[in-house]
Amino acid sequence: MRAQKSKLAANSSGQLLIVTALVIAILISSTAAYIYELGMETNNTPTQSISNFVLALKASTRNAVISSLVNVSNGGEKTTLAANLNELSQLFASIRNIGFCNLNFTVLNDAQYDSGTRISWNTNTGVSSAYVNFALSVYGIAENVTVNYAINITTATTIGGYFTKTEGDGKLVNLTCKVYNEGKPALAKNVSVFYEDLGSWIPANASNNLSMVDYGDGTYAISFTADVPSETVHILVKVYDMRDILVQAEAFCNES
Repeated sequence: MRAQKSKLAANSSGQLLIVTALVIAILISSTAAYIYELGMETNNTPTQSISNFVLALKASTRNAVISSLVNVSNGGEKTTLAANLNELSQLFASIRNIGFCNLNFTVLNDAQYDSGTRISWNTNTGVSSAYVNFALSVYGIAENVTVNYAINITTATTIGGYFTKTEGDGKLVNLTCKVYNEGKPALAKNVSVFYEDLGSWIPANASNNLSMVDYGDGTYAISFTADVPSETVHILVKVYDMRDILVQAEAFCNES
């Protein structure tokens, strides 16, 4: 168990979106370089080469979905996911070292997902997710391979808590925040806490005696003091997971 202080993200959302775009460009370039090197290998059998080729392509599609969700969760357009995957598909089609590659994809659109992404930040629970169905075909000299698969990248958080009164309008707030990646406990890169005071969100920091305990299993115990006159304390928690995907949720804390 280790204690850490919460910190606010230093970059603006616009700067972060620029960085995300650069990540996508680097991803595509590195994918091209890796696949080229893979095609130059001579020690592998054709079957091994095409199998490694397919694994590399699948890994690249997953990374593209993650990077796109980083962009969308930080305020980017929902069409970012399809645009990035179209660019990746064109890249795959241009590489002929091992064989001809065709990548088709369908972003999920239903009651929860729009253009393949879901941003659902509500009371006590927040979800940032992307879902894509892929059909990948590789036509090589020795064999042809077709694989159908889905990629679901989901970062979620749950928060809840209570407060005890101190002096005057003072309140000691205790929160429990849990983070998940694809339904499994996950670590956070950054957790920022805010409380509402007279219609404005106030960041909790050292001046509020902010304390955060990381249990190492995706669970964070948070406490801070707030001098607010309301009968409940309205809380907002923003979480960046280790992939830089943003998710947030609100909570209303009552006196315990």
